[in-house]
Amino acid sequence: MNRENPTLVDALTLGVIQTTLDAKLAWSSASDEPKISAAEDSRAWHEIRRAMRALADHDDQPRIILLPELSLPRTRLDDFEQLVCSMNAIAIVGVDYRLNHLTKSAKNEGLVIVPRNFWKRRPSRYAARVWFGKRDPAPAEAAGFKKYTPPWTFEADPNVYVFDAGPYGRIGVSICYDFMDIERALLYRGRVHHLFVIAYNRDVKLFESLAVSLSRTVFCNVVVCNTGHFGGSLVVTPYWEAFRRIGYSVDGGQLFTAQCVPLRVRDLDAAIHGSDTKPDATYKHLPPGFTASIATTSVATEGPSPVTIPLFNETEGR
Repeated sequence: MNRENPTLVDALTLGVIQTTLDAKLAWSSASDEPKISAAEDSRAWHEIRRAMRALADHDDQPRIILLPELSLPRTRLDDFEQLVCSMNAIAIVGVDYRLNHLTKSAKNEGLVIVPRNFWKRRPSRYAARVWFGKRDPAPAEAAGFKKYTPPWTFEADPNVYVFDAGPYGRIGVSICYDFMDIERALLYRGRVHHLFVIAYNRDVKLFESLAVSLSRTVFCNVVVCNTGHFGGSLVVTPYWEAFRRIGYSVDGGQLFTAQCVPLRVRDLDAAIHGSDTKPDATYKHLPPGFTASIATTSVATEGPSPVTIPLFNETEGR
């Protein structure tokens, strides 16, 4: 992993949005393709606008905003980009399926939007878009594609991504079911400060257990941004003191929320590199065999590496 290490911030303000999209209404098998219905498109966009306004009014506006898997209709991409640019924040959002009508296949994707004037603290007119995809559909998701006439198939993205957000740290991403892939977790181990999971997940307690476990073994902040239809969004940090580890948690279904949450960056980076020497042992001990690959110079590591994408050019984020 290559980077000129900028001065990391003490804390990153993260916006976590739970919209309440209902998949059974949005992607009905009565249609001939897995495209969000017009009614759910309108309702989803109304919730997103409400949530973004709430975050914009927050005293400590978020620098990065997360929205759940499949939450943004493709018809609203340009409008959403304008909202993000007006706030001058980075957004990481799950987007409605990308359909290939020739092959009858669909991709489940996430989108990172980076406003051009991000560092100038004024609204932007334009933004860069970076796409990433889901590799493994959940069993119910895969079965749902077969109910259409004719049946559709899932198109996988085999890549594992790391986004270099400069002073905000390095970010790994997973879309829902990919969070359960232990090989993906091992690729992120020692390479990221944050693991962001955008999800439409019913089994919220399973994801909570995974988040707590991976925060310790991958040794990073783990953030699950789940649909409000099921709830279960949470933030976990590998602190020594148990009561501090869950920094944010939303329980209960049918909950529309938009909340700002601080994520530690600089002192977590120190702990990742084995220099957390504070007397009160702020973080847990590093797990056995842990090697940090976040460095100021290129670090050779065994095995495959994630695709690393800088979110800013080399003159930004310093």
